[in-house]
Amino acid sequence: MADKKKRKIESEHRVFNPEWTNRYFFTYMGDKILCLVCQEEIAVSKEYILRRHFESRHPDLSKLDLNEKQIKASKLLKNLSGEQQVFKNITSENEAATKVSFQISKEIAAAGKSFTEGDFIKKCLLIAVSGLCPDKKSVFDNISLSRMTVQRRVADISNNLNDQLNQKTNEFSYYSLAMEESTDLTDTAQLLIFIRGVDDNFEVTEELVGLYSMSGQTTGKEIANQVNKCITEKLGITFENLVAICTDGAPSMCGENLGAVILVEEFAGKKITKYHCIVHWQVLCSKVLNFDHVMSVVLSIINYIRSRGLKHKAFQEFLEEVGTTCHDILYNTEVRWLSHGRVFQHFVALKEEIVQFLENDSKNFPELHNEVWNNDLYFLCDITGHLNELNLQLQGKNQLIFQIIAAVKAFKMKLRLFKSQLLKGEMCHFTTCMKHIPLCKHAELGEKYSNDIELLIQEFDRRLKLSKEDDITFKLIEDPFSVDPQELPAHLQLEVIELQCSTVYRNKHRETSLQNFYKSLDKRKFKNLRDSALQVFSIFGSTYICEKIFSIMNLNKNKQRSTLTDKHLEDILKTSISNMIPEYDKLIADKKCNTSH
Repeated sequence: MADKKKRKIESEHRVFNPEWTNRYFFTYMGDKILCLVCQEEIAVSKEYILRRHFESRHPDLSKLDLNEKQIKASKLLKNLSGEQQVFKNITSENEAATKVSFQISKEIAAAGKSFTEGDFIKKCLLIAVSGLCPDKKSVFDNISLSRMTVQRRVADISNNLNDQLNQKTNEFSYYSLAMEESTDLTDTAQLLIFIRGVDDNFEVTEELVGLYSMSGQTTGKEIANQVNKCITEKLGITFENLVAICTDGAPSMCGENLGAVILVEEFAGKKITKYHCIVHWQVLCSKVLNFDHVMSVVLSIINYIRSRGLKHKAFQEFLEEVGTTCHDILYNTEVRWLSHGRVFQHFVALKEEIVQFLENDSKNFPELHNEVWNNDLYFLCDITGHLNELNLQLQGKNQLIFQIIAAVKAFKMKLRLFKSQLLKGEMCHFTTCMKHIPLCKHAELGEKYSNDIELLIQEFDRRLKLSKEDDITFKLIEDPFSVDPQELPAHLQLEVIELQCSTVYRNKHRETSLQNFYKSLDKRKFKNLRDSALQVFSIFGSTYICEKIFSIMNLNKNKQRSTLTDKHLEDILKTSISNMIPEYDKLIADKKCNTSH
């Protein structure tokens, strides 16, 4: 009944006669019929109702002739429009100030700054606007950036990103997880869970699901329970489309009996593919090189120079005097993947200057003058440089797993090339050795160092070995035109033959990206092939993204912010690294745009 009355009123509003403005001082503004004199609203646009209101409430105006009424009505209408425009401008300014407050709060979180930085930023804004455009100072003064406001803004943005992620997860065809656990400044164990999903259009989403504080022991059971809550309660999805889980290989994650992945399989009721982080495998493989006698001396020299303030200052002044390109030597950090290579590169570049600097010093390092030790140093500098290059290729977000594996395969082929060349006395890919080792020594040292290369090859083959099924699947998805259909599972054979005989698809595969190629395949004709591609596209190749977030976590939860709560820390991390854009208009609509300090 109410809807019927509403439709009747709306219908009557549509027949409002514009002449009634000059005759009875009424106007139709927005969805309201408004009296220009007293600004009272009238529900029904019937002429007799408007006339009765006008003659009973404003009898003095009824005495005016039509021309005077028209002038008076025009003036009243102009005043009303002006008043409404003022209120509209104020509302727009408040909404703009709130949006800027959200945007600045996001940047504060992304930069790892304290919530109190908002007050400092506002002071800077007011100083700038006072000097450049003083008439706009009141607008900038309305931007809310107090400590509590920034804290709430970051929490609101995090919640909005959660809502967007929940919507996206419902569209996933398949998804995978990446998990890793580490401790923060207060020795609290923090579990990171990332999700990587792909929808039917091959759009890949890679986002942080949550940061969970682990109380007590971080056993596989506790981790599995957190994963179960995360998937079923927080995201509201099932384990049906879960393809794989990537971890750092810790026993609590991958234990054969009580590992988290095994227990998650019990929740899921199916087998889940387990992957060890390829970047982590590569770092472990590099440790097979037994050059501690070189590393220990290099670190001793670096610590001797850098850990003493006066000595370090004198060394820097010495480098400035001799005019070197490198102005200092680097500390080594065990937990950083690329640390060793950079340390060696700087050390070798400054080796002559280091020898000169230490000549008149009481500390003696005879290894610097030992030919065998120096040759090992040059070789180690080169091989760690190659390992660093591989490490950089394996890092980065949104990498497809077969691209990472292809980089590892290429490196293993390089190692075999290095070995064969070293056995022939060739060192063309070892530039530091070529520069510092005499040519007559290449054959002798090549045979020696080829054994170290062989150790690397064996370690890479042992650790980074795919199952036959995975190897065939990854080859298929990377290049479906180069595989033998007979090697594939039966449900893919006919589709792949059909695809390989298509010139159109072959050209498209050559000219466009893999995502666009698989997106273009006919959904009915290549159903199983598309399904396999969707699963592979959803797999994490490494836990690099987890390592990156732990670095951001340590940047935020530092000595000055050690009391930062887990919830605020999670909000900061989500706001910092999310690929999704906050829905600022929606956030503003949920707020009353009141001015604040």
